[in-house]
Formats: sequence, C-alpha cells, structure tokens
Amino acid sequence: MILAKNNIIVELHDSDGSERAILNPLSGSFDIMNESEYKKYIDLGNKIDGDPDFTSYLLERGYVYNDIGDYDLTYNKAYKEFKNESADAQVQLMLIPTYGCNLACTYCFQQGIDGRPFLISKEIVDAFFSYARSKFADAKIKPFITLFGGEPLSNSTAQREIINYIVDGCINEDYELAVVTNGYDFAEFTNILKDARIKEIQFTLDGARDVHDRRRWTANEKGSFDRVVSGIEAAVAQGFPVNLRSVVDGENIEDLVNLAKFLDEKGWLDLPPTLFKTQIGRNYELFECYEKPEYLLSQVELWGKVAELIREYPILAKLHRPDFKGIRYLVDTGELCMPSFDTCPAAKTEWVFDLYGEIYGCTATCGRQEYKLGTFWPEISRKQKDISGWQHRDVKNIEACKSCKYDVVCGGGCGVVAAGKNGGDIFTADCRPIQELYEIGINYYADEIRNMTKEDA
Repeated sequence: MILAKNNIIVELHDSDGSERAILNPLSGSFDIMNESEYKKYIDLGNKIDGDPDFTSYLLERGYVYNDIGDYDLTYNKAYKEFKNESADAQVQLMLIPTYGCNLACTYCFQQGIDGRPFLISKEIVDAFFSYARSKFADAKIKPFITLFGGEPLSNSTAQREIINYIVDGCINEDYELAVVTNGYDFAEFTNILKDARIKEIQFTLDGARDVHDRRRWTANEKGSFDRVVSGIEAAVAQGFPVNLRSVVDGENIEDLVNLAKFLDEKGWLDLPPTLFKTQIGRNYELFECYEKPEYLLSQVELWGKVAELIREYPILAKLHRPDFKGIRYLVDTGELCMPSFDTCPAAKTEWVFDLYGEIYGCTATCGRQEYKLGTFWPEISRKQKDISGWQHRDVKNIEACKSCKYDVVCGGGCGVVAAGKNGGDIFTADCRPIQELYEIGINYYADEIRNMTKEDA
C-alpha cells in the first residue's frame, strides 16, 4: 500500500488545525479531513495498519494505491487523455503587424526588440494566410488569429490600411479574430473590426487614472487612461467581448480597488463574463531588468495581497475572482481541473508570425532570434529539431518534474523562463509555488468549499 505521489494537503486556518483539505489532481478527488482522519492518513504513510474502511475510501478516491504499478497505470492513462485533449485544442495564431508601439510603458517586456514603426506588407499577410491554410488544415477546431505587437492598432493611414486587409482576410477565410491592444487608438478601428467574428479584445488598465498614467504613457509622457477608456467604451458599444488586463506589482496593487470602483460606476462589472472579463497579470522580469525591481512581487506575494485586499474591499471581488491554480474552478463546478502535464503553449497551442516572415513558438519569444523556429516568407522553413523540442517539453520529459508532487498542476511552467534560468535548456523546470497558492486559495474559498463538501457527503 502506498500513498499517491500527488496528494496535496492544506490546513484550514480557521479550524485550529483540526481540519485539512486533501486533494489529488491526478484522480480529481477533493475532501476535508478531520484531525482523527488526518492521523490515520499519516499512520498509513508510515506503514501502520489502520481502519480498513478508511483505507478502502482512500483507495477509491485515488489517495492510496496498492502498489507503484497501479499508480503508474493511472498516471499514464491521465497523460494519454491530456495529450489527446491537447491535440484537439484550438490553436492560436498570433500575427504581429509591427513591433512599433505608441506607448512607452515602464515595464515593457519587449525592450531590446527593434521597435521602429515598420509594418507588415500585404505580400507577407498573404503568405501568412497561405501558411495557415496549409499547416492547420487538419485541425479539429479551426484556429483563431490574434493581432499582437508592439501595438497592432496605432492610428496611422498605413496601419489602418494593413489592419483592414488582415481583417478582410479573416472574414474571407472565416477565422475568429482577437486583438491584444493597449487601447490608445482602439476607437479608430471599430469600423474596420465590426464585420469580423471577434473572439475578444484585450485592453490593459493598471489602475485608476493617476496610477495608470504613471505606468502606461506615450513617449512624451502623456497619460493614456482616458484614451484607453474611450476604446473600451467603443468595444462595449459594439458588443465586442472585452478582456481587461491589469499588470500588477507593488506600485499599483492597492489601486486595483479604485479601478474596481471606476469600472463598477461604468456598469462594466455587471456585464456577463462572455462580454466583459478581467485578468490580473504579474509584472516580472523576463529578458530585461525592470527599472523598479523593488516593486516586483512573487506569485505568492501577489495573490496573498489580492486575497487580503478583497477581504477588506469587497468591491474588488466584483472586479476579479482569483483562480488560485484551479481552486475557483473547483468552487464553481465541484470538480478539479483536468491534470495538466504541460502549461507551456509554445509550438503547440500557440504560434507567432511576425512582419518579417519569421515564426516563433509563443509571445515570450517573438522577435528574439535565438528562439526563431522558422520562416513563412519569402520561403517556408522550419527548424524541426527545435520545434520538436518545444512540442515534447512536458513534465514526463523534465527530470526535475518526475518526482515532484505538484507536476500535474504546475505543468513544468514556462519554457522560456526555465531556459533563462538554466543556460538555455528548455527541458528544465520553471517551478510554481503550488502549495502556497493552494493554501491561499483554499482558505480564501473555505466557506464555499465546506458547503460543497457537505452537499457531496
């Protein structure tokens, strides 16, 4: 009899240590243990024979296996299911019409990439659509296209013309279209986008006006808040699904409360999530050193502070419901997320194509020549060995992940971050603080979880 490798146990803080959550992402089980049950569990791990009914329950729930062979069968079955589902997932084709940008944000992760206002040509756009037709013709779900940059929607005659050409291509070939924009000139593009099948428009607001304008300004230090809000207003009026992102660090995290109040007054937080959703992104160093490193937060610091602020300011809960690595999904559905053996989308569910005809595996690598995977113009070329490496990067092929209890939640993390820390080796781990995030998340949602487990019982 062996305990499952992936068992995760979290103490419920308001129970004086008498209650613990136990979950296993591989089996999909989640339970609350009292102090007596926890002692029996520990005894079983120490090879002390215990209550046969309790042991039987643990076997049924996948917290215990008869032997390592049984565990391996379950693990390999889950891995196969994950790979099959991943193979059928919708692929995102990100098209970069320019690396130029009309803002000069203080934390831009694309520092070091040539940001001159060069634009993609119609010839290269045609090559992109031709490549997409050829390479993704057998996809179970048709890919969607995302405009990325730089800033894809800067208001110039030349840029409006090429964006209109790309949008016409999406309409003619029946692609869903998403846009990642800073929003500064978005209102000028609504007429161009209105006939496309818009999957979502992603904007960024880093707080209310004063805080946002200190972080996301133009080259001459003119704030962007009012222009971005006008863009969101135009998107909402058009019925485009909006994904509002905030890039957060110690400089602006508390101002999320003021942002929530502003958005609530606009009525946007009352829109259905199909039309208005939010995300909180952590500001961190990728390739370049951030000029204000004293403000950077770890994932644990970020989400611990978010949970604390929501308790103090309930309006923030209306802005964003934290996920905590799938705990929100558990609360909403009564089920754990499917085990994830790979959380790096590069060259699998994400590809990037830029204005120079170059192919990259993900947004973190675009424009970095050391990560280029090929070309789609003027000729098609693919670095198949490099592509294969990214496509085989998962927790079964990362040595450090094989013995880790958090492997099928963390999924090995970001391959670019891992390579940056480990001499360019993508087959290393970018470890995520799963235990700490679960402790924050499970205690944040403790009341809902208790009600859920009582209903199940």
